[in-house]
Amino acid sequence: MRGRGRPVGYFKSAGFTLIELVVVVGILVVMMGVGLPYFSSMIKGSRLDGASRQLVGDVREARSRATLTGWQYKIFGFKYGGGGANPNQYRIVGRSSTSVAWPSNTAQSFQSSTQMAGAWIDFTHEYPGVQLNASSGYASFYVSFNPLGVAFEINNFSPLQITSDSGGSKSVTITPAGGVKIQ
Repeated sequence: MRGRGRPVGYFKSAGFTLIELVVVVGILVVMMGVGLPYFSSMIKGSRLDGASRQLVGDVREARSRATLTGWQYKIFGFKYGGGGANPNQYRIVGRSSTSVAWPSNTAQSFQSSTQMAGAWIDFTHEYPGVQLNASSGYASFYVSFNPLGVAFEINNFSPLQITSDSGGSKSVTITPAGGVKIQ
């Protein structure tokens, strides 16, 4: 009755062998090596989509503010690598009427009874690898909306290219009536 019904030398194993662990780790390494480039490109694509949605949302916000307040609003920015104080950035600025000047490009964020300047939206930090590229060689771009929501100034904006270092791009276009489209 040495083994009580079990063969001599039989022991119940409670773990994995070293070979089993090495095989599982090897399979995981291969799967990560195959999946990592796909995951990386997916992240870059989502940055491009997010940046495009943010810009379009801010254009729509500027137009909406113009119709709600009776002011004129403008999306103003600098393209990537285009110089200026704020490359690859844009902001919303506003004025109460055409007799009031637009806020200075270098003004800090503020709100007064006749002007406003919003915070700069910095694509370099918020969407790494995504770039704003104006439709011409000029460093700056803008689109302005009157109190009816009509785009009355479109300068180097339409189309505005948003590109990703992964090779993807989107075009943002403003219609004369003030609508905005992503393509």
